[in-house]
Amino acid sequence: MELQDQFRDLITEKLRAIAEQAVELQYQADPEYWKRFGDEGRRLSVRDVEYHLPFLVEAVVSDDTDVFKSYISWVKQLFRGLNFSDRVMLQTLDCMGSAMHSLLPPEYSPLFKPVLEAGKRQMEVEVGEPESFIDESTPMGQLAAKYTAFLISGNRREASRLVMNAVESGIPIKEIYLDLFQVSQYEIGRLWLMNKISVATEHFCSAATQTIMSQLYPYVFDTPRTGHKMVGACIGGELHEIGMRMVSDFFEMEGWDTWYLGANTPSTSIVRTVEERGADLVGLSVSMPYHRPLLRETIDTLRNNNTTSSVVVLVGGNAFNQSNNNSWKQYGADGYAPNAQTAVTLATRIRDTKH
Repeated sequence: MELQDQFRDLITEKLRAIAEQAVELQYQADPEYWKRFGDEGRRLSVRDVEYHLPFLVEAVVSDDTDVFKSYISWVKQLFRGLNFSDRVMLQTLDCMGSAMHSLLPPEYSPLFKPVLEAGKRQMEVEVGEPESFIDESTPMGQLAAKYTAFLISGNRREASRLVMNAVESGIPIKEIYLDLFQVSQYEIGRLWLMNKISVATEHFCSAATQTIMSQLYPYVFDTPRTGHKMVGACIGGELHEIGMRMVSDFFEMEGWDTWYLGANTPSTSIVRTVEERGADLVGLSVSMPYHRPLLRETIDTLRNNNTTSSVVVLVGGNAFNQSNNNSWKQYGADGYAPNAQTAVTLATRIRDTKH
């Protein structure tokens, strides 16, 4: 086992101990600042460090520092919305390093120290306030703005009515998916990041959009069948499933028979479904970079199975959207698609090339 793999296993084993020691060091370094947050603040701080560490581990294991730097930029924006100064995260990174130095054998320090230093340098990079994803200068942008406002206010019924009226007026389903649902989801994520809506509101909006998407299924499935078959799933503990659902629906609209397995799908279930359904293509979504090892495991299992070894595998999701455009190649996939329409186009091209 390589040192990087041993490092990942050790961090997994000692995750809570490292997080607790890092937070203890923070509280010791600045007791007056942290005292006001009380016991609940300490608990949340430990939880946050437990969330930071998997990104650091994936950067080490994949030898891709950008994984951690991208995450740090996201945290910087999140903390700005929470009115935390950059000093808080810089101190957190220092204390994480001290805790790992204390609790891990010394041979692992050269692995994580450069990643932590890159993270600290990234904290010094100024990030602007993220711009809105909705362009209200266009008719679809105006529709997306109204839809998003209805969801944020909790008015799912009016949001649904808006979408159904748009469909009846002749707006293509694919356009509604890409220029309304997708844009709205991005915008809601931006508002949560800026602390302008709560996590509960963000969850409600996502759930409401999935419900409204299901109301369009009579249109989605009303396409002559081509005989091609596709399985779609989210890898590992992923709960960000709307993107993969959109991809599956786009294949349905192209006449494919699809089996969307949803979020948090075990690799064994994915492989078994591909085998049982005789799928031509598998779409796998990964939002969190630290789930990419599970992606590799799933693809390896597909390739080592005589029945599924030749299936076309496309990958996507935020874990690849923010990394090198060719990083997907090291996982054994046949291609990468940043959105649903690209996935259909790419799948068609790969299928035609293979035949």
